[in-house]
Amino acid sequence: MSSHHMTEVARTIHELSLQRWGPASPVQVIGRHDGLVDMLNRLVQFARSDSPVLVTGETGTGKELVARALYLLADRNRKPFAKMNCAQYQEGQVIASELFGHRKGSFTGAVADHEGVFLAADGGVVFLDEIGELSLQVQAMLLRVLSEGEVVPVGGTQARRVDVRVVTATNQDLRARVASGGFRADLYYRLRYLHVQVPPLRMRGDDWELILSHHVERLAEKRATVKRFSDEALTLLRRYDWPGNVREVKALADTGFCLSQGTLIEPGHFIEALESAARLHQFHNVPLTDIVTRKYESLVNKEGSFWDLVYQPYMDRDLTRADVQAIVERGLTSVRGSYKRLLARFGVAPEDYLRFMDFLRHHRLKPDA
Repeated sequence: MSSHHMTEVARTIHELSLQRWGPASPVQVIGRHDGLVDMLNRLVQFARSDSPVLVTGETGTGKELVARALYLLADRNRKPFAKMNCAQYQEGQVIASELFGHRKGSFTGAVADHEGVFLAADGGVVFLDEIGELSLQVQAMLLRVLSEGEVVPVGGTQARRVDVRVVTATNQDLRARVASGGFRADLYYRLRYLHVQVPPLRMRGDDWELILSHHVERLAEKRATVKRFSDEALTLLRRYDWPGNVREVKALADTGFCLSQGTLIEPGHFIEALESAARLHQFHNVPLTDIVTRKYESLVNKEGSFWDLVYQPYMDRDLTRADVQAIVERGLTSVRGSYKRLLARFGVAPEDYLRFMDFLRHHRLKPDA
């Protein structure tokens, strides 16, 4: 792994993760942007405390990675790290049982005592992802853990002492949830005693390129095949705003690496893996890919039919959905949005109008699809 992808703090976190969990579960915080550096320095400071930490950020920014990094930097890193996704359980009783345990016979299916996540993680860290999904009843039970340091299992009456650090995460606006009555104010202020905001990737400069390079290197090592993104692909991606954040970069690297048959990964190999591929063509200063330009010019110069130049290559997967959308959008712009005039421009016979429109609709190829 290239060390220039990570800061000194991130390298420390990575080494600690290898010691704790081995090479199968590395914690790798990739990037060198000032916003990321500030966040990592804050984690170092927060690691000295046992107070609750609230991690906020958009979907895909790596909130669980931040929680694990915080755990590794703290003295509790030899004790358990337990994770619970609060959105995973729809019924409050079920998640209460998973978190705080239950007594045998306390509800249907409770055939034995169950200690729950908090007691199982005693001495360590409990990470509650999507904390905003907890019901008000379970919020009250969590508040007791934070304020009293004790757990009462479902169906039980006797409290048990527990020593855990609670780290929570959400992509919701918890203040708005408090205002609407969906989240307890007293719990919110306890959880937010220490707050970490994970910056979105669009606010982290060129970090996306380091992340992309890092994952391509990992894939190359794993599959013993050297590949890289072409200059055209990187130029295109520099205009993208990454709504799916780090998770989207990883998916793009996997898709591009898989679909590329040679050593270069081109736009056509990954465009449909993007969360918002159509947005790439909305920027006036982003040139259309060479294949789109060639196909469009061949159409308007009547060098071939739409069915031969676009339809069949798309069906054969030589053109991507984004390519066809770009060709159609460029044509529509030239005829002021009229599909009937577009047929004439693309050399499609009037009697094939319904076939043409059905093709676009069925495959979601209209530019606004």
